Amino acid sequence: MKTGKIVNIECKCGKLLFRYFKAGKGKIIKCFIGRMENDLVGLGKLPTFSKPCCPDCGKELGIIMMIHGEVAIKLNQGTIKPVRV
Repeated sequence: MKTGKIVNIECKCGKLLFRYFKAGKGKIIKCFIGRMENDLVGLGKLPTFSKPCCPDCGKELGIIMMIHGEVAIKLNQGTIKPVRV
């Protein structure tokens, strides 16, 4: 895999959701489940097209879907703190 860095993905309420290996530059729009380090919300066990919520504030994080043949979460940009690498 390419070089990258591990970033913390947090809800705007301050709850740490998961740690993600970000390859490349730019905003985080989608997160592949296979690249997650610490999944504190349990996204890996959810079925496709489910909409997980933050355990603390209850806001919708995004939607689980297949992107390029891999399971990923398409993040709701209004719910997570902005992270740019």
